[in-house]
Amino acid sequence: MQMKVVFERNVPCTMRDGAVLMANVFRPDEGGEYPVVLTRLPYGKDTGFLYMMLDPVALAETGYIVVVQDVRGRFASGGEYQGFDQEFDDGYDTVEWASKLPGSNGLVGMYGASYFGFTQLAAAATGHPALKTLTPTIVFDDPLDGVTFRSGALEWGLMAGWHMSAMVPPELFKVAMRDSTRLPDLLRMVYDVDHMPAEGYNDLPITDFPALRRTGLFSSLFYDITHPIEMKERLSIQPRYEQMTVSAAFTGGWFDIFTKSTIDSYQRIRANGQPARLTIGPWTHMNQTHAVGELTFGMAANNALLDLREDPTTRHRRWFDSQLKGVDNGILREPPIKLFVMGENRWKSVSEWPLPRTKFTPFYLHSGGRAQTSAGDGTLSMSAPSMTAPQSETSDQYVYDPADPVITHGGSLLMPAEYPSGPVDQSRVEQREDVLVYTSDVLTEPLEVTGPIEAKLWVTSSAVDTDFVVRLTDVHPDGRSYNVVDGIVRMRYRNGMEQEELTEPGTVYPITVDCWATSNVFLPGHRIRVQVTSSNFPRWNRNLNTGASNEATSEFVAATQTILHDAEHPSHIVLPVIPR
Repeated sequence: MQMKVVFERNVPCTMRDGAVLMANVFRPDEGGEYPVVLTRLPYGKDTGFLYMMLDPVALAETGYIVVVQDVRGRFASGGEYQGFDQEFDDGYDTVEWASKLPGSNGLVGMYGASYFGFTQLAAAATGHPALKTLTPTIVFDDPLDGVTFRSGALEWGLMAGWHMSAMVPPELFKVAMRDSTRLPDLLRMVYDVDHMPAEGYNDLPITDFPALRRTGLFSSLFYDITHPIEMKERLSIQPRYEQMTVSAAFTGGWFDIFTKSTIDSYQRIRANGQPARLTIGPWTHMNQTHAVGELTFGMAANNALLDLREDPTTRHRRWFDSQLKGVDNGILREPPIKLFVMGENRWKSVSEWPLPRTKFTPFYLHSGGRAQTSAGDGTLSMSAPSMTAPQSETSDQYVYDPADPVITHGGSLLMPAEYPSGPVDQSRVEQREDVLVYTSDVLTEPLEVTGPIEAKLWVTSSAVDTDFVVRLTDVHPDGRSYNVVDGIVRMRYRNGMEQEELTEPGTVYPITVDCWATSNVFLPGHRIRVQVTSSNFPRWNRNLNTGASNEATSEFVAATQTILHDAEHPSHIVLPVIPR
C-alpha cells in the first residue's frame, strides 16, 4: 500500500559547533513511526543528484522518512566547507538529529554514491547506535588507493577535474553573486574548465595549478598532495572498520575509479560479522547503463533494471526492509555477491570473494627483445621462461619521455569528456614505441578471469624514480584491443607511501603492480594482451624521473626502461582463472 508523502524543504539541523545544515525531508502523511533513510551530499540536495540512487518519494510511500542533506558549506547549508574531514563529526550529529525527527522510530539507514558513499562510512565510523545499515555505491575508504593517489602516483585527472568541474563552480557562483567584482573570475573559471585537456592538466609544477589557484578556493588540495601520509591518517576509513556495527549493501563497477575500495569495504564489513552484500556491474563511475565505453553489454547489464528484475529503488527498499523493518524477504538467504561477467555478458551470484575455485595462473611475458608496439614480437603464455633458450628471452627496452607521455584513453576514469572512460579500443596506444605489447595465441576455449589481478615485473631504469604501468586487454578477432584492468607503481613508493626509497639506476628491482579486479570471459577467437609502459597521463601525473617532487617541481628528464623476462626474472601477470 502506497502512502501519501509530505515534502519539507530546508529543514534545519544544528551541528555541535552551531553550524546549521539544511535538509529536504520526505515523510509519509500517515501517523506512526518509521525508519529514517538519510543521504548527505555536496552536489546539491535540490539537483538531479537527488535521484541518482533511488526515488525518495517512492521510498517514502512505502513507509520511510527520507532525508537528503547538503553537507556543511555547500548549497543551502551553513558553515565553511572543510573537505572530507568534516564528515565524521557532522555525520554523527546528523544521524543523532535524524533519529529523533518527528515520526522517526529511532533507526537510521544511509544511501548514496561516491562522496555521499564516503559520508556513510564516515558516519558509521563514529559508532552512533542509531545507524544500523548502509548502502554505499562506488565508494572509497582510503585516499591513497584510487582517490588522491594510486600506488604512489597522483590521481591528477580525477583530482584536478573533480575540483574544477564539481566543487568550484557552485562555490564560485555563490561568491560572485555576493561580490560582482568576482564575475570575471567566474568567467575565467568557465574558460579554464573548457581548456583543461589542452592547458590545465599540463601545467607544471602541479602545486601551482593556476586554474584552481585563481579561484582562491579549495587550496587544501595542494597541502594534501604534498602531505599524503598525514591525509591518510585523517581520512582513511580502514583503521575504523572494527568499531563499526552496521550492515551494508555495496554497489560497484568494473570500470569505476573506486572498484578496489568498494570490494575491500564489503570484505571488511563482512569480517565484522555483519550482513553484507556486493553487486558489481560493467560500469564506470558515471555510467551504469548497458552501453559503457565502446562496448554494449546487453539490457540486463543496465542498473535501471538490473538483470531484468529490479530497479535501484526496489533494490534499496528490499535491503532497508530487511535491515530497518525486520522483514524476512529472503534477501539474506541469497548469495551475497552478484557479479556481471563481461564477454559472456551475464550476471552470476557467488558466495565468496575471491571465488572458491579460483586458480591464480601466471601468464609470462616473452619476446626476442622487440616487444615495442602491437607489431612487435612480444608474446604471452602460461609457459615460464626457459633456462635452455636464453636467446629467445632478451629483455625489452623503451624510452619514457615526460614531454611525450602516453595519453589516457579509456579505463577507470572520472575526467572531462575528452577522456572517455570504460572499455575503449587501445589500438592507437599500442602503436607507440614506448609501449611494450605481449599477446597470447588465439584462444580455442573460453577463459573466465574473475577476481583480483596483479602483475609481477623485474625492471631497471636509468632514472632514480620513474613509473611502470601495466594494462590487461581483451583482443577481439578483428584486432580491437579493449582495456580490462590496469595499474601503476611509482618506484619511490614501490614498498608503500610510508617509506620513500629512490632507486639506483641500472639496478634490477622486482615490483608488484596491483591491477585491482575484474570479471571477464576471453572468448574463443580472442587473445589476451598485456601492455607495459611508464605513463597514463593525465589520469596519473607524470613522473618527472628526477627524484625531486613530481608535484612541486617542473624539471624532467627522459628515462630508459628495461623489462626483464628471463628464467631468473620471470615477469608475468597473475590471472584469477575460473575452471570450467
